[in-house]
Amino acid sequence: MDTVTHGLAGSVLARSASDRPGARAALAIGLIAAMLPDLDILYLRTRLDYLRYHRGWTHSFLALPVFALLVALAARLVFRRARLPTLWLFAAIGIGSHILFDWITSFGTMFFFPVSQHRYSLDWVFILDPIFTGLAAISLIGALVFRNRSRLIAAAGSAALALYVAFCGVQHARALEAWRRADRPPLGSRVAALPQFLSPFRWLGLSDRGDAVDVGFFDIGPFAKGSDDPHPPQRFSEIFASLKHFYPPIARVKIQTFPQPPPSAALAAARAREDVDAYLRFARFPRAVVRSEADGGTEIVWEDLRFLPWFAGPWQMDAKGVLRRRPFLFRVRLDAAGRTLESGVVSNRLP
Repeated sequence: MDTVTHGLAGSVLARSASDRPGARAALAIGLIAAMLPDLDILYLRTRLDYLRYHRGWTHSFLALPVFALLVALAARLVFRRARLPTLWLFAAIGIGSHILFDWITSFGTMFFFPVSQHRYSLDWVFILDPIFTGLAAISLIGALVFRNRSRLIAAAGSAALALYVAFCGVQHARALEAWRRADRPPLGSRVAALPQFLSPFRWLGLSDRGDAVDVGFFDIGPFAKGSDDPHPPQRFSEIFASLKHFYPPIARVKIQTFPQPPPSAALAAARAREDVDAYLRFARFPRAVVRSEADGGTEIVWEDLRFLPWFAGPWQMDAKGVLRRRPFLFRVRLDAAGRTLESGVVSNRLP
């Protein structure tokens, strides 16, 4: 979830917990505390650090009480008449809402860092959701304008957010079942349905069969169309209008199969690297491509197929002027003797 949406939602939720008319402290502290966890990007210096530690310390339930106390102590300098436990509660609601609303996306959140670096994700809501943001914004504006009824409005807004998230959860269950029926992955395969941009009905199905990963984009909504030959947009103005062409009904889903490379000495040498291991612990559906180079060396590039949608952003223009995305890729180059020449996260898309 984007940082601004976190702030809006945290402010609404914190206000709904206060019975004081026009509780400015609840609105302000909820807003600031809910955005606070994303400040971890300030100390993550490299792209690999971002993949390894984003949604770690600042997104941990174990660290939440301490961070909430720090926010409450700072807020006490402004809201001098408020009790410290009350300020702590508002901060805890804001930070806790951030953690939970990141949980419903697909990136993965480390609830119990540093004890555990396991990432939890429900795959219910896309990381940028205008409906969720709109509900939070309308609720906050209403609470600010109608101060005598601000708690009631905030409570209603909080309920609306909860209902929308529950609706997305139901759609996720439908999408996952539809994908399983369409792809028929073998028993033991790792399967997921990931939410897509601008609609709770559009999904990306993924099945890791071990030797290959199946991928398909589809729409479970009543107005699904899709196109037999969709074309990527050539200009930014075409992005939104073109989305409907890439998501057919599940009955017409086009399943792509991305094979994994066979075992090799070069692949084993690359996987033994600590930075590669860190990347693969982040990537839920990694696919490797191995290429032999003219000097006898080897290039290995991993891509996390969770981010396969070409429209997922951020955007860049290639040499032909066509819009391209910059997904999370990791590349290792080895010389003929298996020594590492280059290793790290890159921005180029696999051909």
